[in-house]
Amino acid sequence: MIEQLMSGGWVMVPLAVFSIVALAICLNRFWQLGYEQVFPSMVQEALTGKESIELAPVEGRSSSLQNVALGVLNHRNDTVEIAVAAMEDVLITEVQWLERYLTTLGTIASISPLLGLLGTVLGMIEVFQALNTTGARDPSVFSGGIGEALITTAFGLCIAIPALICHRHFQRRVDEFAQQLEQEGRLLIGRLFRSEN
Repeated sequence: MIEQLMSGGWVMVPLAVFSIVALAICLNRFWQLGYEQVFPSMVQEALTGKESIELAPVEGRSSSLQNVALGVLNHRNDTVEIAVAAMEDVLITEVQWLERYLTTLGTIASISPLLGLLGTVLGMIEVFQALNTTGARDPSVFSGGIGEALITTAFGLCIAIPALICHRHFQRRVDEFAQQLEQEGRLLIGRLFRSEN
């Protein structure tokens, strides 16, 4: 199997790198875009509690929900407009963080089949050069060369298809999380400023 892959030529090297990077991004995003990572139950309970809303600091990076809530809570003594503006600023930052690496994943999904096609074209050029040298007397040169050339296209598609599926899935998830974060932030603003009136 490895010999067949390496017979695809130098194009297989960037394709192999792309496959490793795409896998690493997918594993990272599957973990980071888990519901409990973005909307921890402890934070949700603190925001919906009947007592005064206080969020305990956490080690490492806070969840997106906690960051949005802190952006609102830090301006609870200001006007509603300032609190909304603060929430929107934090929300932009959080969405950018949730979308981390998705551009790279989308680029890999777009470039991999093109690289595979490039490998096939280069392989076909070598086949025709060999035919010019040896003639068409040996069919194995022709058929074997085409088979080797097509390996790069197949490998490129094997990288691109899962990468594209994951990219679309993650992008949809980020969009849903962004809407829910905004909704949670506005609910918190409504609760804080309604209780003051």
